[in-house]
Amino acid sequence: MIDEIKKVDEEIKAKLAQWAKEIIERAKKTGELAFFVPVRTLSNVIWDEEKGILRMGERVARRDFLNIGQSKRFLQTVIVASAIKSLVEEGVTTSLRDVFYRVKFTIPGTKENVVDDQSESDRAIEDLETILGFVREEFHVFSKGGKGHVAGPIEIEEYVYSPDGKHRVVEVDGTNVGMGGWAVPPIVEPQRVKIKKVEADFVLVIEKAAVWTRFHEDRFWDEHNAIIVTAEGMPDRATRRFIHRLHYEYKLPIYVMTDADPWGWYIYSVYKQGSINLSYLSPQLATPPAKFLGMTISDYYDFNFPRTVQIKLNDRDVKRLKEMRRYPWFQKKEWLEEFNLMEKKGFKMELEAASSKHWRFISKEYVPAKLEAGKVLP
Repeated sequence: MIDEIKKVDEEIKAKLAQWAKEIIERAKKTGELAFFVPVRTLSNVIWDEEKGILRMGERVARRDFLNIGQSKRFLQTVIVASAIKSLVEEGVTTSLRDVFYRVKFTIPGTKENVVDDQSESDRAIEDLETILGFVREEFHVFSKGGKGHVAGPIEIEEYVYSPDGKHRVVEVDGTNVGMGGWAVPPIVEPQRVKIKKVEADFVLVIEKAAVWTRFHEDRFWDEHNAIIVTAEGMPDRATRRFIHRLHYEYKLPIYVMTDADPWGWYIYSVYKQGSINLSYLSPQLATPPAKFLGMTISDYYDFNFPRTVQIKLNDRDVKRLKEMRRYPWFQKKEWLEEFNLMEKKGFKMELEAASSKHWRFISKEYVPAKLEAGKVLP
């Protein structure tokens, strides 16, 4: 794996050098110190129906150092690029917060800082992801750490990289993990995490960690030959990337379980189509073939849940539901029927509502019944 990391490192350094060279050559020819970066605003997000993902459009923005309105953004991106070059050369892996403090200094001869807020350095890293065609994890940069937890018939080799050369390979057997499962690391690129062996029939992604624990304790992964994953709510990049890899490298079907509310249903769409904010990374993060196996309003009637599990929709829920109706990726007959039913009945439900039957109903009866009947939404 060290050779793979070094190979990517060399590719990044070469791309950085080429980008800098292009800026300098443009300046020599035109007298303009500028570069171009793809626009990442909502206006440049495209729903690619053929691929089933949200993706970034073709619009680009110009960053001109001699334009007073753009000079600081230009400088921030260039200085962050220098920091990334340093990270790659030294073989150091660090956080977005560390990068922020590394580039937060006062510009000589002024009272102006390069960056004042982390959002500025984060944005510069996103600039460089789109300009260079690498993800920040390949720059050796991560966010706050992975949120994901995994268990089931999977064997993993996690490469723990160290700049002092004392690298380690940690072997993980997903059937022999503790109550917390295998913690998905913040960087799961193939250079760092090798999926060595998979014997599962499918992957079950569970919105809530507490519900995931129920499935893990009940050994759902053993009884149904499945890999179970949670990202504790809205998924982080690492967990989405790992699930993407499980599908595309091992052709595993992906089923997602969330609450029956607009927020949970949107979380499902993030796994499936990608997110608006990270549309430029959808090819690496989204998994369009994923199916929804979670809670629906129809389930309330199909499984005869007691009336006490109903939670009345609030104004925020109703507003979010109306927004989701307009999303082109939710324009499927099955989803529109669920939206209509939720709006008509005026309630939502949590996954934990299944415990109104008995403690293990969700893992022993509810999900197995839906799997057997093929009761999934697109």
